Amino acid sequence: MAPPLIIFLSLWTAGTLGFGFFARHNLSQEAREETLELTSLLQQDLQRRQELLHLKATWMSEEPSVVDVIAEGDRASIQSTLLPIQVSLDLDLLKVMDFQGQPFLYSQQGALDGAALDETNLDVAAQTGLDLSGIVLAESGDPPSLVHLTSVKSSEQLLGSLAVGIAVDNQLLQQIRGNASMHLVAFQGDRIIATTLPPGDRGESWLPPAPDTAPMRISLADEPYLVKTVELTSFDEATLNIAVLNSVRATEQAEQNLWLIVASFGCLGGGLVIGVTFLGFRATQALSRRIQRLTQATQRLAQGDLTLHLPSDTQDEVGVLAQNFNHMTEELIERDQQIQQQMQQLKNTLAELRRTQLHVVQSEKMSALGQLVAGVAHELNNPINFVHGNLTYLEEYTQDLLNITQAYQDHYPNPPKTLQAVVNNVDLDFLCEDLVKIISSMTVGTKRIKQIILSLRNFSRLDEAEFKAVDLHDGIDNTLLILQHRFKETSETPAIEIIKNYGSLSLAECYPSQLNQVFMNLLANAVDALEESNQQQLKNGRVVRPGKIWISTQMNAENWIKITIADNGSGIPEMVRSRIFDPFFTTKPIGKGTGLGLSISYQIITEKHNGRIECNSMLGGGTKFVIEIPIHQSKSAAA
Repeated sequence: MAPPLIIFLSLWTAGTLGFGFFARHNLSQEAREETLELTSLLQQDLQRRQELLHLKATWMSEEPSVVDVIAEGDRASIQSTLLPIQVSLDLDLLKVMDFQGQPFLYSQQGALDGAALDETNLDVAAQTGLDLSGIVLAESGDPPSLVHLTSVKSSEQLLGSLAVGIAVDNQLLQQIRGNASMHLVAFQGDRIIATTLPPGDRGESWLPPAPDTAPMRISLADEPYLVKTVELTSFDEATLNIAVLNSVRATEQAEQNLWLIVASFGCLGGGLVIGVTFLGFRATQALSRRIQRLTQATQRLAQGDLTLHLPSDTQDEVGVLAQNFNHMTEELIERDQQIQQQMQQLKNTLAELRRTQLHVVQSEKMSALGQLVAGVAHELNNPINFVHGNLTYLEEYTQDLLNITQAYQDHYPNPPKTLQAVVNNVDLDFLCEDLVKIISSMTVGTKRIKQIILSLRNFSRLDEAEFKAVDLHDGIDNTLLILQHRFKETSETPAIEIIKNYGSLSLAECYPSQLNQVFMNLLANAVDALEESNQQQLKNGRVVRPGKIWISTQMNAENWIKITIADNGSGIPEMVRSRIFDPFFTTKPIGKGTGLGLSISYQIITEKHNGRIECNSMLGGGTKFVIEIPIHQSKSAAA
């Protein structure tokens, strides 16, 4: 029995030792893979922060107030505009430069306050006008900065460059670490510039491994770690290394426990060899499965799956790892939600700024146009009044002269021959008859000019820019008078017939000049549609049918005014009709339409007057716009 027992025990011992070495290798491999996964999470977090810096820099470079003050070049205005934005966006570094590298504004705050950053290559990169991201290193132990550089441009030219950044310090590394078991140490050369390690746990002077090497084991203050290095490149190709320290005390403790179990197996009697071996195998298998689940969960977390939750009902090392993993997942979920909320807020702010800019530009355009029209009407009004007022006296004086001439002819029917020759030469009878007609025509013409000037002044309504009650029929008639030249017959198209069906309307509380703008947009679009339809009919060789525009008004029982403007053009396809109120959407050729008319009209009716506007059209069946506004506006609309 001795030789078989010796052989059995030898085989059992060798198998137990082999199993111990195998399990130890698996634990070490799992620790290395966990370290690599934590390194990947660090890289993803840094990339998200760079993307957030990119969004902040892009928003600032496209903000109209920022672009305006940089275009002016006034340093005081740039400082008063950008410093509050720097504080609100939580930026440690803000620098605005022209393309020669000369700064308009240089502001450091927080951890970078007073830091001596090496910005030589950042200034050189600013002159390229490109969007760049990188690290700006510092001197004398100051923290470096994670920086994004972007260009600032107006509608006409490039104005300069804008750099924003955050400090790479202990606070940033602690935010990245969260509640995870790892620690982060940032090296600039052989100098530690930021770390999450407690002061007593940093150990002697040490250097991280090269970024392209596998995780390396070190010991700091009797604490074992696996170390993996991430390299960040600066603008001058110098590097900043961040070492990821993953504590392997739990793994080494598990290895020690494993060897204790293996050693205890060796001390058991022959009868317990098989049973102890089986129990040890089962325990190791269960531990491996838990560690494997933890590894798989870490891999899925690195791929972006934040919905994982590991059971942590045990208090052993793997249970502690599972608890730490769950805490880290919760921190990542919260941080991801915060970043998503910030990105959405920035997107909403950008969209609101674009809408506000559109409305301001259009309002300024219409205000300038109204001032121009009112100014021209005013300048024409005085001389026309002078001419029209003197025509009455001219007509009286002319009639007196004609009466005197007739009296001379009656008393001297036979004038001298020389005088008779002059009378015959000028055809006095024709002159007397035609002179009266000329004065009458001039009177009609000046009255017509006075009517046009009055319509221009009423259309611009600079004296009625405030909220007041007006007759909407006057605004429609004035708009028709201004567009009358487009209704006349040309060599290619027949005249456009205007059919008005006005109902009895009460005075409506509104902004008269803004409603005139709506009438102008809708009527001008109707004329464009009729002209386009006529050109298409001529192109196809068909007979051009006369264009018609119907304008009707009525008041319903709810004290709302309904205005309908319809035409018999070719109509609008459904795909186009669903987008006609979108800003910048147009089907007209370049230079003829901007895509703003109907969008601004929609805002004026719905937002300024609490009304409704809709478009009913069918391809080949014409187009009809229906406007409905209340007669009496609420106080909020009039404010």
